[in-house]
Amino acid sequence: MHFDPLHLRAFTTLMAEGSVSRASLELRTSPSNVRRIWQSLEEQLGDHLFVSGESGEVLPTAAAKLLDREMSPLLAEIRRFENSVQRMHDQGRTLRLGADRNVFNTRHFGRMFNALRRDDRFRVSFVEVGEDDGRSALEAGACDMLFAVDGTPGRRFESQDLPPLKFDVASTRPREDGQALSPTELADLDWSLAAFAKTAIALDTLKKIEASGAGNGRLCSQNHFLRWAEEQAEGNTREAIVCVQPASFTRLPQVSFVPLESVPGFPLCATYLKQHPYEFLPSIARQMDRTLSAPPDGCRPSLS
Repeated sequence: MHFDPLHLRAFTTLMAEGSVSRASLELRTSPSNVRRIWQSLEEQLGDHLFVSGESGEVLPTAAAKLLDREMSPLLAEIRRFENSVQRMHDQGRTLRLGADRNVFNTRHFGRMFNALRRDDRFRVSFVEVGEDDGRSALEAGACDMLFAVDGTPGRRFESQDLPPLKFDVASTRPREDGQALSPTELADLDWSLAAFAKTAIALDTLKKIEASGAGNGRLCSQNHFLRWAEEQAEGNTREAIVCVQPASFTRLPQVSFVPLESVPGFPLCATYLKQHPYEFLPSIARQMDRTLSAPPDGCRPSLS
């Protein structure tokens, strides 16, 4: 038996309100949807949960009271989460942006963060979220919006695709004309791809770069790339690493970065709870898309 947390929330609201109409107002949904959830729970349990009274009230059955008692720890956890989010809402909106360390240390994330800091509707803060902890961070309210390469699947979540994290080519050989490097030019170098995401995505991306005319490359870890960049002084001028350039690498003059042509880069998306109390999250996700699509030195887009 599987219970959707949203169904449990509807159940506990019906228990508290004793009326479909009042429960629908509390849940901000239609009475017909509340009745549909009620019916779904009864089908899963194989028993009646409520009895409708003549005045429109609903009375819990013995099965409903038993479910309420047995599910009380989980229901209490849901209530604690909702109360914590409500306190956050009442005390002043703080928009918590979650991402792992790699995403955080990119110009992409810096542009998004700085754009949101100019919005007077909320204060913005950053929460570091591990690669495998995105789902739990969103569900627990640790962050309001998560930025990740491979997304966060789940029926409770809404995701918005953002412009990809563009690739640069790092090497110790400066490019005099400053122009982007074509994949065919990459074929003349001993190159690797710094895995910014899980192995499956990184391998798929490596194959796409190779198929674009770049010859044969290898996969290296993000940590290997960072160590390689730190240690380069007079390294192998034929060695290069395709990477998402970290914003902090301006302090490493021994490494030159040039854009890689014709390869979109690692995907990026923003994910948030569908029923998050911050009603403006969908518009924020669309705004991030516009911010990242605009030229870095272009006009500031409106955040309305």
